[in-house]
Amino acid sequence: MTKINVLLQKELIDPSRLKNCVVVIFDVLLATTTITTLLQYGAKKVIPVFNSHEALEVSKNLNLPQDSCILSGEKNGYSLNEFIYPCPLELLESNVDGKTVILSTTNGTVALKKSLGAPFVYASCLLNGQFVSQKLLQNYNEQSILLVCSGNHGCFSMEDFIGAGHFIHHLHKFSGTVFQLSDSAKAAVQFYEQCHEESLLKHFVTSHTGKLLTSLGYKPSIYHSVQRDIYNAVPILRTGEYPYLELESSL
Repeated sequence: MTKINVLLQKELIDPSRLKNCVVVIFDVLLATTTITTLLQYGAKKVIPVFNSHEALEVSKNLNLPQDSCILSGEKNGYSLNEFIYPCPLELLESNVDGKTVILSTTNGTVALKKSLGAPFVYASCLLNGQFVSQKLLQNYNEQSILLVCSGNHGCFSMEDFIGAGHFIHHLHKFSGTVFQLSDSAKAAVQFYEQCHEESLLKHFVTSHTGKLLTSLGYKPSIYHSVQRDIYNAVPILRTGEYPYLELESSL
């Protein structure tokens, strides 16, 4: 029986326990929503980094033409100097088709980097949860699944919890299989299934990150991120000198 567990913050990731499970990262406001959107609209790859220093180092070492690479990032919710804010709608204005995006965020890209010890790591959000869950059901139906809510500075994040619940909902919907859910996984899917459209948006807008994004003028990206299953992009993390996310497939 496939086991499903939900970690409520990235700080709970234990690298020694990643070897035999598939990991799915959620940072719904905004990193995994941004990654999904970028790849859906033709970005070549997204390189997650810990901070702006690493982003600049990677950019220098890759030595890509200036018009083929985009630096995007934030720290504690605020824009990094000379970086495009990691808001999906703002990045799309930069014409991402065929480009490499180096992405630095406070929570989501850190969670991705901390999960590199797992054999398979995916990025998911409400935009693509259905399609990532179907991919896991096709390829890894006997492996444990670890859903990681990136959280916010070591604290619980409502939108990531909702993202995990949405994901488990689709696993149930498409598999017909009985899963062994941890208590946190049960709570996530039960909470999600009790939400209706209006309450989902309210949870996003009134969350800590939602309030911050609204104050910074990025409220349209909250409305973008709360849409469900409109993108079939399946971002998978590839290893290498500079690990990166690319589009695994479209269903």
